[in-house]
Order: sequence, then C-alpha cells, then structure tokens
Amino acid sequence: MVRPGSCTGGWESFRAWPTLIRLLRAKLFHFMVFGIVLYGVDGYYSRYQQRELVCPSKIEIDSMAAKWAQQNRQPMTDKLRQALRQSAMDEQMLFREALIKGLHKRDDVIVQRLLRDAEFLGVEGDRADQIETVLAIGLLDSDEVIRRRLIQLLEHRVIADTHGQAPNDQDLRRLYDENPAISEAPPRYSFQQRFYSGDTTAAKMRATQALSILNGEELPASADVFLSGELFNQLTAREINRIFGAGFWSDTSPTMSLGQWFGPVKSVYGWHLVKWQGYFPRVAKDFAAVRPELSLMWRREQQRGGWQAYVTELRGQYRVLCNDEV
Repeated sequence: MVRPGSCTGGWESFRAWPTLIRLLRAKLFHFMVFGIVLYGVDGYYSRYQQRELVCPSKIEIDSMAAKWAQQNRQPMTDKLRQALRQSAMDEQMLFREALIKGLHKRDDVIVQRLLRDAEFLGVEGDRADQIETVLAIGLLDSDEVIRRRLIQLLEHRVIADTHGQAPNDQDLRRLYDENPAISEAPPRYSFQQRFYSGDTTAAKMRATQALSILNGEELPASADVFLSGELFNQLTAREINRIFGAGFWSDTSPTMSLGQWFGPVKSVYGWHLVKWQGYFPRVAKDFAAVRPELSLMWRREQQRGGWQAYVTELRGQYRVLCNDEV
C-alpha cells in the first residue's frame, strides 16, 4: 500500500535533479571549485617550501663542539657531534613550525618585541603593518629571545594536547622502585662549624691552629663570622652543599667522627672546622604517602614522551639541505 504523499515527495526530489545538474555545469561553480583547489594547493606548497632546513656547516658544528667541551670539561666524540648537529636541526625545525602555526602573532611578549623593533627601525603604519614589515625583513631569524620563546610556546601547546591514560598502581610502583630519591628520605646531619675567611694559606693555618685548641682543652678559638650561622640541624647533604658549595659535605662526612672537630675543610668562602653532632639515617617512605608525587612524575613522563614523539614525527615532514659534510 502506497502512503499518501510518498510519491509526491519522490517526484519533488526527482524534479530537483535538473537544477542540480545545471549548477554543476555552470562556469561560476567550476570557477569556485577551481579557486578552492588552487587555494589548497597554494597553501600546501607554501608549507612545503617553509618546511625546509639547512644543515649547520662544519664550522658551526666545530664551534658548538668546542663550546660544549669547554662547558662540560669532557672530550668531544663523533656521537656527541652528531647529537649537537641534530639538536641544532631540531631547534631550526621547531622554530619554523611555530611560525607556520602563527604562534608569533598570538603571543603578547613576541608582539611587543616586534613592535619595539619596528619603532627602532622607524617603520610606519598601524600595529599590523609594523609587525608584517618586521617579519618581512627577517628579524625573527636572528632574534634569539623570540626563537626560544616560540619553541617554548610550541612545546607547551603540544604538551597541553597530550592526554595519556591515568596511571595504575603497577605504573606508580615502577616509578616508586626506580626512584629512591622519592621512595626514601635521604640521611640528615647535624653539625657545628667555625669559619676562617679567605682562600689563603694564612686562613688555613688559622683554622689548623684553632683545631688543636678545640680538640684539646675545648677552649673557644677565634673565628670569623659566617652569615649562615654556626649550628646546622638535620640537613641533607644536598642542603648543606647548597650553603657551603658543591662537594663540601661529600668530601667531609666519610672521614668525620661524631663529637670531634674535623678540618680544615674548604668551601667556596674559605676554610671551616666542623663538629659532627648527629646523624639520622635514610628512611623509606610509604608508597601511599608519595603517591601524589608519583602521579605527578607519571604525567611529566607522559608529556615528555608525547613531545619526543611529536618531534620525531615532525622530522619526517621536513626536507634537509646539506651543502658540506659535517
């Protein structure tokens, strides 16, 4: 049985076909479709041209390698040279990708810096014209502050879009077992110190003479004022070294005896006599007590993994031009 109106609806749909066919044959429609396709191809080609990297030259790599070796006081190897080269390429790539995404036009810090550059160069026009002129000149490529800022903005954007699964107990237990700095409270120390200012032989001699007095008759020995004080209670080795300088406590504690003055020990300020008064061994922290900290570590681990995956994928979208061998 045919319902009333059903044929009419089908007939109306059939009658619309000639109109649709005429529209598809119209030159204006063809022009619009051609324009849309051309716009898409132009955008793709523009991004294709922008996604092109230039290898750092051998001279640039040598300069980076020399600087790295000086800062880290380690010999340079071929593996480290390749890592420096890849790092330079990644920085160039991430900077260009941030520009493609237009992040430089939506950040107030970068916009203000571009406007300041435009004012310095005497560029006229409204804000948009000034910014476009500065961009056309190519100042972004040589502005280290903006380069770092753009890479940071891109990283924050990628990390914000990284949504991993919530960690389960097994994941958190793994982090708990692999990170004693979280699962254990480090040892703590209590001590007294006397300070002799200056990195000189005379200052060290004063400390040595005072040591014999302190461990002999226990009479007060003259010392200089140390701004952080004389008594320190239940500090970790890291906290102690933050006060006295790197390596101060690690070089001292193994050879000290409780209740005895020891020294002289050198810090970044001068020479010290130290009396170790208390030791509090490391204590394991309960898993439940550090669970929030482990969850935060898990999220950061996922974010780092998401960022590295993004960088790896992005490398496949860029062409690399090398003019000389590294």
